[in-house]
Amino acid sequence: MRLLLAMALVLLASPAYAHPPPIGIGGFWGGLLHPYFVTAHGAAIVALGLLIGQQGWGRGTPIAFILALMAGLGLIWLAVVPRYVNEALLVLAAVSGLLLVLARPLPEPAGIALGALSGIAVGLDSPPEVLSVREANLMLIGTGLGASLFVVLAIEGASKLTRPWQRIGARVVGSWIAAAARSEEHTSEVQSPMYLVCRLLLE
Repeated sequence: MRLLLAMALVLLASPAYAHPPPIGIGGFWGGLLHPYFVTAHGAAIVALGLLIGQQGWGRGTPIAFILALMAGLGLIWLAVVPRYVNEALLVLAAVSGLLLVLARPLPEPAGIALGALSGIAVGLDSPPEVLSVREANLMLIGTGLGASLFVVLAIEGASKLTRPWQRIGARVVGSWIAAAARSEEHTSEVQSPMYLVCRLLLE
């Protein structure tokens, strides 16, 4: 009986949209707002921006992020949508948050690598969930611009944190992001249809 019920759950499961257009806005403006309304994207970008400001890295890391972001969006445009990108992005957000908490000096190549990985993950995790090809293209353009502006604003904000208590506050934010990203990753695992089916079969 349980096996039949598990099979029915798999067959009847409808795709759950990870992040539809924010507040019902589609097209370019929906794409522009997209990085600000998706938890994994916001966490990864804020943590990366604060880390860049804390480490004092040059332009290499944000440039790597933006170029990798465009590459990821280009792959989405070519209909390449890999699985588990959201989980990977949450892991990257947690890593950036933990590095922010540790506040140890890191070489700039490490920042460039982290920026590139975060950028391509944000891009690949941004498939437009719309029916019109034109609207999908506008959303991709908006997402590219929105995420690029977001990381620049985060870096600019982090550069203003010069006082000791402000730097401590940034580390607190990093610890919160790391914990929230790990919690979100666990929640997404627990709520996945395959997890529920496996639990049902094991019980």
